[in-house]
Amino acid sequence: MAATIPLPPVQMLAVKQPPASNIPPSDKDVINAHNYVIAVNSVYCRSQQRYDKHSDEDVGIVDYAEAIRYEARVLAHTEDSQPPWLAAALAPLLTSLVEVKDSLMEVKDSLAEVKGQLTVVEGKLDLLTMRQADTARELAKSFNFQQSGAPETVLQIVPFGDGQYLSDIGLPALNTIAAVENLTTQERNNYLGRYYPDRVITGTVVKRKKLLLNALGCKTSI
Repeated sequence: MAATIPLPPVQMLAVKQPPASNIPPSDKDVINAHNYVIAVNSVYCRSQQRYDKHSDEDVGIVDYAEAIRYEARVLAHTEDSQPPWLAAALAPLLTSLVEVKDSLMEVKDSLAEVKGQLTVVEGKLDLLTMRQADTARELAKSFNFQQSGAPETVLQIVPFGDGQYLSDIGLPALNTIAAVENLTTQERNNYLGRYYPDRVITGTVVKRKKLLLNALGCKTSI
């Protein structure tokens, strides 16, 4: 059996390989090796278009490099050996593959840095939102404290401790004393759970109404 040049191992790219080249390679072997490089290059380029920038793996680069090395081995075993221009032609291509991989790594590092900066910004925005909610809550409670206890008395909306407003969770607006009085038991419990998240609320309906009015800053006489 004639000696052959081993085909490159298949890693990631699904490309049909040609028959192993004989030693010395025939003209058809040389053409098959060259066409194999072209086929692998085509699949590799398509994989780069779908390349996941968050992945640490450059899919197919090993297969592409191995295909080029295989063609080089085939040419090296020809009777005329390697043509003088081959090494010079292959060197930039192999260098370009390394440069592409390095560039992709730089892009990943830049994206990771941007993601870190966004996390910091989001944290600062959350803190700012909480501080604004604290200010709005104190102003609303101060306004409500100045009002009378009549049912038609207009109240300022008091945000919850986490910065959310009543409309964020679909609860009825507590914009009058009457609105507080007219809450269902479930609605009142929902409010109390939001305004007093660290407390277990127990007691009579009267006590629960008083706690809710206190959370709104209202004077209570009940």
